[in-house]
Amino acid sequence: MVTIRVVALLLLLATPLRAQSGSASGMMSAAVRAYRDLDFDAAAGLLRRVLTPPLANGIDITQRARALTYLAAAEHYRGRQDSAVAVFQRLVALAPGQRPDTLIFPPEITQVYDEVQSTVPLPRPIAVTAPDTLPRFQAALPPQPPPSPPSPLAVLQVPLAAPPVDVIQDNAPAIAATAAGQVLSARGVTALGFFGSARFHRLELDVRYAEGQHQALVEGAVALRFLATSWLSVQLGPHARRFDTPFGAERWLTWRLGGRGDLGVAGTGVSGHALLWRALGVDVNVPPGSGSASGGEVGVTLDLGPRPFWFALAYGIDQAQVRNTGPRETVKTLTLTVGLRRR
Repeated sequence: MVTIRVVALLLLLATPLRAQSGSASGMMSAAVRAYRDLDFDAAAGLLRRVLTPPLANGIDITQRARALTYLAAAEHYRGRQDSAVAVFQRLVALAPGQRPDTLIFPPEITQVYDEVQSTVPLPRPIAVTAPDTLPRFQAALPPQPPPSPPSPLAVLQVPLAAPPVDVIQDNAPAIAATAAGQVLSARGVTALGFFGSARFHRLELDVRYAEGQHQALVEGAVALRFLATSWLSVQLGPHARRFDTPFGAERWLTWRLGGRGDLGVAGTGVSGHALLWRALGVDVNVPPGSGSASGGEVGVTLDLGPRPFWFALAYGIDQAQVRNTGPRETVKTLTLTVGLRRR
């Protein structure tokens, strides 16, 4: 009878532990899905719950290190750089050799981790003296057990720089808006304009317009972008340009399909991008009214960190040709953007 009661008590104690482990695993999977969907707010909230007791008691060191890696990356893309560094400090203290997988995380994330790892001192190994080198008078002493290493739970008591879990809304949509002013130079003409974007999860809509003095240069574009990953996107949309020539005004309308890559350049505040595009359709007021066009752009962006201001400088080359007439026309553009990001 006593044996039956003991077995029943063990089963009752084991059931909550299994439920915690399962809920932790399910929440971790949901957090990874939110991160891949670029919903970094929801991902950060879920990961913090996974790393907080009682759920944290049901995962091992490997799972805890994986959750910390995704949490640091999510905080980086939320603009909380101090929090991302603090999380990576926890990761280095917990598992010094657990570097973010380069097949999952872009170079800008691994670069932040490397910077943190280079500044966090690793635990010093415990020196153990070989028995045959001990003095003879110590042989009679009883052996002393080596000091036990600190438990993983003690390492996890390092505080985070981000708000607590109950402040973050797990189901908050990943919405971001950007407004900026632009200075565009093309064909020796300077134009002033604006740039704006709005992002919802993986979709982003970009709009820009610039106009020079006496409408010597007018340019406008709308692009719908799909963010395949945090650093690679595909975009499609119309681009219109009007500029004066000795023979009159030329107007070009192109439907552009392009791919863009964004990567970290230096530290966490400087990034670069490269864009290549091809025109799916061209409409021009020069006979026969159609043709082909392609081009590209490279640029660098400087983010001032906790401040909402950012600066970007881009250089682009566009080549277009009216069907069966004349050589290609090349337009080189230099664009300076000063933006205000709402965090």
